[in-house]
Amino acid sequence: MTVNILHLYPDELNLYGENGNLKALKYLLEKENIKVNILSYDINSKLDFKDINFIYMGSGRPEFLAKAKEHLKLYREELSLYLKQDKIMLITGSALSTLDFLSLYEVEKYDTYKVADVTATTSLCPGVIKAFQNTQYLIKNTNNLIFNLESGYGNNNTMLEGFKYHNLYVTSLIGPILARNDELTKYFIDLLKENKA
Repeated sequence: MTVNILHLYPDELNLYGENGNLKALKYLLEKENIKVNILSYDINSKLDFKDINFIYMGSGRPEFLAKAKEHLKLYREELSLYLKQDKIMLITGSALSTLDFLSLYEVEKYDTYKVADVTATTSLCPGVIKAFQNTQYLIKNTNNLIFNLESGYGNNNTMLEGFKYHNLYVTSLIGPILARNDELTKYFIDLLKENKA
């Protein structure tokens, strides 16, 4: 089995070492004898999602997030089709601000950064999730949530965080979250294997 992973804007959206998410995913996939191709697109790339099984986008500075959003808007239909086909997309940290143009969720931007060590649980996998937040952006929606927070900042001043639509997973949590949480990484590996079956 071979999986194709796309890292969107790896140079600009890589605050806090968020590329560690893909390193963790690749490491555990290869332990299961699954071949991994990691592709990357920058702001000047023509985006093509046809043969991609997993898309990842991580935290970045506000000025580049705006550029990434304008670039992604050119591919609104292609992104919508990708998600409707139940292919996987994981968005972490401040990158959640780039996809609100799809009208799946709303984003709230705060004047000050929300900074916290996060402890959470999720129905996606067993165990406790350990993560971090350092963001001006949080999701406003309180439906289709991913995490129950014991500490940290949730959507719309709740202790519930994230957003899920088909196999789109959007969260303000960083860490890198996959590198710190093997069970969550295994969840995405099982999802990849299921989609490839």
